[in-house]
Amino acid sequence: MKAITFMQLKCAELVEYLDKATGVLVDTLPPEHFEARHIPGAVNACVYEVTFLDSMAELVKDKATPIVLYGAGTESYDCFCAAEKLKRAGYTDLAVFPGGLTEWLEHGRALDGVAADSMEAPHPMLHLEKRVYKLLREDSVIRWTGRNNNGGHRGTLCFSAGEVDATAGLSGDFTLDMNSIRNVDLEGDPLHAVLESHLKSDDFFFVKMFPEARFTAREIRLTDDAQATRPNAMIQGTLAMRGVHNEIAFPAHVRNLDEERIVVMGNLDFDRTQWGIIYGSSRFFQYLSYHLVFDFISIDFRIVLK
Repeated sequence: MKAITFMQLKCAELVEYLDKATGVLVDTLPPEHFEARHIPGAVNACVYEVTFLDSMAELVKDKATPIVLYGAGTESYDCFCAAEKLKRAGYTDLAVFPGGLTEWLEHGRALDGVAADSMEAPHPMLHLEKRVYKLLREDSVIRWTGRNNNGGHRGTLCFSAGEVDATAGLSGDFTLDMNSIRNVDLEGDPLHAVLESHLKSDDFFFVKMFPEARFTAREIRLTDDAQATRPNAMIQGTLAMRGVHNEIAFPAHVRNLDEERIVVMGNLDFDRTQWGIIYGSSRFFQYLSYHLVFDFISIDFRIVLK
């Protein structure tokens, strides 16, 4: 994936480049990381920021100036991404040090910065205390999408209670307030109230008879080697809705927000008809016309616990 159109320097070549002092060495990582540790003599322009090219224009006035870019190391695309952006912007003398901070340290070279003698993990590691984490209702929500041939509708659903038990293994229990179901795409439309009433009726979630739904997560299985941008947990349990209990399993993210709070996030599609919600389903009715509703509902959930 990494570009091969740029000169790639080794550590010894970078040392020689710095000794000549004929160009600019650019650290492409976030400013707080640069402040903590960086190669001596480097300046900083974070390639993750949308203002990266503006920052470079301030640092390097002449686009013909020799520039060497570095980042975390060979496992990170940062310096190549920066070089590609600069090349497209008209900079003409570009090189990269792909070994980055990792190679620099492997060769016994010192770093500058307020925490130059320590290296943090490239992404935060999950840390769970052996205790029960309780739901923070105001910070937690389910966003749902139902679809038909004309598009569909979107809305929210709230939790009324919930917890994740990390005392022995990892499990959870969550209660959904079905009366809290709301539509958001028809707000201001006369049909807004009609749709919300229909969703609460016996055609759909039959809220008068079943005011709550419950998901019992018997097992939340963590994966230690998951990438930070990919799910690190598989959740398996029972969803009880409209008096029907069915097994479901889905991937999710379990992450620390700070020292006290964790977040469980994910998304999935489920077949509503398996819980007896058959309105508008062609599996059960014919000649539906504009009453046709796709069987699968998409949900996107964010659960914050403390």
